[in-house]
Amino acid sequence: MRGVGGYAPPMHSTAPWAVLFFGGRRLEAEVSLHAEYLRNPGSVDLELESYWFLRAAGLAVDPQPPMSLRPLDQVGWVTNPYLSASITAYQAAANDPLALRQLAVNEPLYPDPLLLWATRDRLPRATHRDQRRSLLQRVGLLLSIRFPQRLDLLLALVASEGAMDVLKSLPDAPVLASQFYTHTQASMLYLQSLWVKGRYAELLLAYSHYQLHHRWFPGSDYMLRSYTVIGAMDRVDALFRSIYRRHHAELMPTSLSNMLFTALGMESIDQPYIAQLVTDWRLLSRETSLPRPPSDPQSKTICRPFTVRERPTLVVMSADLRMHPVGRFWLPIVPHLRQQFNLVHLAFHPLDHDSIRTQLQQHSDSWHLLDSSDTPAIEALLREYTPDLLLDLGGHTADNRPGLLNQRFASVQASYLGFYGPTYAEHCDWWVLDPAIARRVKHSYPGSEPIWELPCPSLCYDTSTHGLQDLSNIRYCDTDHPVIGSFNHTRKLTAACISRFGAILKAMPDAVLQFRSHSFFDPHVRARFLRQFLDAGISPHQLQPLAYAPSGVEALQDYGRLHLHLDSYPVSGTTTTLDALAMGIPVLTCPNHLYAGAISAAILEHAGFSEMICERPEELPQQAERLCRLYSTTEARRSLAESVRQSPICDTSRMPRLFTQSLAQMLRVASL
Repeated sequence: MRGVGGYAPPMHSTAPWAVLFFGGRRLEAEVSLHAEYLRNPGSVDLELESYWFLRAAGLAVDPQPPMSLRPLDQVGWVTNPYLSASITAYQAAANDPLALRQLAVNEPLYPDPLLLWATRDRLPRATHRDQRRSLLQRVGLLLSIRFPQRLDLLLALVASEGAMDVLKSLPDAPVLASQFYTHTQASMLYLQSLWVKGRYAELLLAYSHYQLHHRWFPGSDYMLRSYTVIGAMDRVDALFRSIYRRHHAELMPTSLSNMLFTALGMESIDQPYIAQLVTDWRLLSRETSLPRPPSDPQSKTICRPFTVRERPTLVVMSADLRMHPVGRFWLPIVPHLRQQFNLVHLAFHPLDHDSIRTQLQQHSDSWHLLDSSDTPAIEALLREYTPDLLLDLGGHTADNRPGLLNQRFASVQASYLGFYGPTYAEHCDWWVLDPAIARRVKHSYPGSEPIWELPCPSLCYDTSTHGLQDLSNIRYCDTDHPVIGSFNHTRKLTAACISRFGAILKAMPDAVLQFRSHSFFDPHVRARFLRQFLDAGISPHQLQPLAYAPSGVEALQDYGRLHLHLDSYPVSGTTTTLDALAMGIPVLTCPNHLYAGAISAAILEHAGFSEMICERPEELPQQAERLCRLYSTTEARRSLAESVRQSPICDTSRMPRLFTQSLAQMLRVASL
């Protein structure tokens, strides 16, 4: 039998999908065919193979296969009424993510060809992020049901699509290393799935099993990540120091950047250790960068076409230009910047798409999505734009590239916003701070870039961008006892922080502590912190863990339960502090001389509430009791919220204007 163009039905084909299919392994055959299509999109041979696959599956199709396979809804279904009804139901829900999820629950055993239709036809046409995620979750559900022992198939699908957020929908059944027989990336993705689902205890057990297994397993930082979840930053720092001593010659710039991140977030910093890290980091950053293109030997300068720039070029780079605190603080500034600068954004998290990212892109003259590891592409863009000013918003945080500031790409290079310390980069001209924080930290970082003091707060808190309700809609709880809260991430709940909480609650036996973090989703993590709170002298009846809020709106509503929010230590809150204040909840902080521990104090100064700053730890219990009394009523908390929202830190006109003027002043200073 011959088909179109002499193509024969692949009844004896050696193609991987055909061997699987005619061996009775139909779903694996569909996965194999889909994977081949991902590798070779648009292949006519694959179009024809897909056609014969459908025929072999018992589906009635046209006598001659089309050159471009039509969607299954255009093919007759005379042999399988159930499949026809299933396809009809699936198509009706195809543009509705909620309906798709409902189908996944109510119809868990769709026929195998539906998987092919979803991945081969529907998925390439689904451009909306939520739609693609729903389809991938549907495919993943089919694979996990039909092949429960082949989780690597599901993980391979996730990896091929770069759909990391789909990992949250993976099965909960533990998978041992011996069950994986494909590339070890599947094992790493399984660990990642446990991480994003908050199953930290399971992650540690699986990680240990993989390390003990006789097969090779790639190195990872999950052990260190797990320590951060339980607030054991001293252990992370100790491990990093051990790695630095033992594997000094093998380290990469990103490893040294991670070590700087941890070292600068400790209660006190080891200046000699910091100096060693900085020296090595600068050297390695230069060695791993690309050589500059050679200039014409007949000329001392590189000639370019003469152009007149009406506005200087500002290039902003960050992995957090998205739904992230950095993105939310940066968004109100961007429209003002664009009035004076040719604004270029280099976003290093290319797979994320959300409303903040969309708005930032709309306010950009140029927008580039780049993988932070793609050094050639990033450096090529920086050389192409020849920026007047390069602004780094990430510092030594995940997926950022502060090492680029060890080269000279712009007349002025500065760091701002995204990191709780200086970058120490060799060619970073300024670290942008406000006067309140600069006063506290100006002598704390010898050898770092100089401080540029803004004439205003360094943060611009836009209540609408952060999702705050109108004041009239806030509901406060009135109780006959003080309700104290802590909503910062567990990585900030160090032993020193919990000791301070214990002193406050011990002095206020009628008060309760409500605490919340997404890490408490894992019962083992929650139990560990409960034990730590008890060991710090807090009575069991004073502890009230809250479920993690499923949405931003509900998370903000939780502040209405409180009379006082306790700041963390030695890394204080930023967004959490502002959220609490703007919701009318006083924040009690006790700062130190480092940026990480003093940012809440600076926020309180700019908001006009310096009386909430406690300079000595032993005064915390007395201050906490006073603030709980002062803000015990709904009227007092609503008045606080109104005052904060009218303060300079929430002024979305003045702060962006002064910030823009400061950047222009930097260029003038550089030209002198």
